[in-house]
Amino acid sequence: MNLYLSDKIKVLSLVSILIVLCIHSGFHAYEIEGMRLNEYVQGAISEMIGRCAVPLFYIISGYLFFYEIPNGLHSIFEKQKKRMRTLLIPYIIASVFFVFFCVLVTIVPGTAQFINSSILPLFENNLGNIFYNIFYDAGTGMPIAAQLWFLRDLILLVILSPIWYLLYKYLRWYWVIGVFALNYLSLNHFPVYPLFWFGLGGALVSTNIFNWNIKSYKISILLVTFLILCTLQLFYSQLIIWDYIKIPI
Repeated sequence: MNLYLSDKIKVLSLVSILIVLCIHSGFHAYEIEGMRLNEYVQGAISEMIGRCAVPLFYIISGYLFFYEIPNGLHSIFEKQKKRMRTLLIPYIIASVFFVFFCVLVTIVPGTAQFINSSILPLFENNLGNIFYNIFYDAGTGMPIAAQLWFLRDLILLVILSPIWYLLYKYLRWYWVIGVFALNYLSLNHFPVYPLFWFGLGGALVSTNIFNWNIKSYKISILLVTFLILCTLQLFYSQLIIWDYIKIPI
């Protein structure tokens, strides 16, 4: 990968990180009730434009994973090994640290009052359920450290990446379109939404999209269309159609 492309992806990642901070720093509707301008500005940044951040992370991850795989499945397996070091090990450490910290806060005198609920009931389950709650699903659809759901899903997608590679090889773009359709079905316990964006990132390798000049008409059309749709959704959110086109937006 050339330096220009590498720097461009780093900038996109940085922008996405800042947008995620905006998403999680917003107030709830009842907290700003009556402050219409505040509500619109916050909604535009955090709930509309800002929602491109997580898909962009998955697109970049998919693009980098399927970028330069000269030896087919052998290259995929090599990338899996690298991703296990950079994804799985940090995920395990972060998850265990979160549990340890919550236990510590619970048992230290004077600090338990500052947390919403104790984590100690977790250890009343058998060992298998404890691991399942910590690393996969604590009953909310997210691991016990809920903020790590992105890593959990990305790890699963990387583990299954040989399947995605074969789908690329034999079905090209069609399988990504098929996954897009699956987003409208209620499929539990499998990250269909992340798979679409991760798969799209891999499919974009053949388009050289990250090498497009920011001043090109292609980028301009994409940005203008995106901003128009976000603006319409902001002011006409009552339209039922948004439930069906919020993914492409």
